[in-house]
Order: sequence, then C-alpha cells, then structure tokens
Amino acid sequence: MQAREVHPSESEDWLHFFYKTGRRRIPARISRHALETCFRCAAGESLINIYVVNSRVIDDRVHAKLMAPGATSTSRPVTVDARDFEEHKRTMYADLVSSSLVERAAKDLSGKFTADELEAVALWMRRSSAASR
Repeated sequence: MQAREVHPSESEDWLHFFYKTGRRRIPARISRHALETCFRCAAGESLINIYVVNSRVIDDRVHAKLMAPGATSTSRPVTVDARDFEEHKRTMYADLVSSSLVERAAKDLSGKFTADELEAVALWMRRSSAASR
C-alpha cells in the first residue's frame, strides 16, 4: 500500500491506496464507513491499521471490481464501500451471537428502526465497549 495525497475534506472519508497486480499499480479507495463498520476494529483505530489487518479481504473485493467492464482508469480509482462487504460482515459476526438470538432480536426490532439506525447503534456499542476496556 502506498498513500496518496488527497484533498483534506476527502481524506477523512476515504483511505486511498494502490492495488498491485503484477507490475501495475491501480488506484483504489475504501470508505471510512466500510472500514469502521465491516471489520472488527477498536475505537479510534487508524484507517491504515484496519486496512493492513484486513488487506486480503479488501484486495479481493477490489480484484472482483476490476473484473467488471470499465472498472478503473488512472483518474478514476476503484471504489469499495460498506455495501461491498455485507457478506463479510455477516460472516464475521455470525460466530459472536447465536442465530436464534439474532432472529429473535430481528423480529422484535422489525419495523421499529432502519438498517442504518441499527448500524449506527452497533458502531456506538463497539466504540463504547472498546473504550471501556
């Protein structure tokens, strides 16, 4: 990975890196939201650390996007965000809570909150629990 200079307002929302395939370096970026919500991380952990620990999974998604027609150019990086890691996120957290508990909670919460609201609560809970350790 090699960092690239980006506009200050944009740098807070994206981690820019180069995906290497052979001798080619392809510009890529991943959203802060994806890094913080789709991978286990501690509150306040740097985006670079989260990327390094999870680079294999992230690079696999970039590779998959590169296989799509018109995926990238030097002026348009390959972009991955939280939607690209939904399956990974489900798999990652599946071992933490039993399926029956998840199903019961989902039924109890159905129609009361949006998925984004629940993700925000989950992020807050992860940050709070990491901060209290």
